[in-house]
Parts: sequence; structure tokens; C-alpha cells
Amino acid sequence: MEGLTKLMFAGLGALSMTREKAEKMIDECIHRGQVEKEKRSQLLKDIMDAAEKARKDTEKLVAEQVQRVVTQMNLPTLEDLKRLEEKVDQLLSKG
Repeated sequence: MEGLTKLMFAGLGALSMTREKAEKMIDECIHRGQVEKEKRSQLLKDIMDAAEKARKDTEKLVAEQVQRVVTQMNLPTLEDLKRLEEKVDQLLSKG
């Protein structure tokens, strides 16, 4: 069953896997005799769990990459801007 799950992901891509697509693929495999009908619900759960994990892993990777790029760009942080705002306020209040 694990090999079939990997094959499905290779064909559709884990990130684009929807429940409807997974159900359709499983039903086609059942029709062809590649999967037992009794294993349908567990296989569907396994596929959807793996797809969700792939989505979360991708989100994490993208967030890490964005953070790395922002850090490399040496952009001011929210804290930097708040400090500048406080200094400007102090200078204006002295004037």
C-alpha cells in the first residue's frame, strides 16, 4: 500500500492533492483490482495525512527561506522602526 501511495503522490503531487482527487484515484485502483475495497478509507486517510504534512513542510520551508532573504537584505525590523519613531517623537517634543 505504501508503494501505491508514493505512486499517487508522484502522479498528482502532494501539494495539489485534494480529497476528491485522492478518492477518484483510489476508486480507479479499486476498479482495476490494485486495491482492496476494504482498505479504501485507511488509504484515503494515509494519503490526506501525507498531503497535509507535505503542505506544512512546504510552508515551513518557504517561511524559512523568506526569513533568510529578508535577513540578508538587511532591512530594518519592526523594532528598528519603533526605536526611530521614539527618537523622532523625542526630537519633536524638544523643539
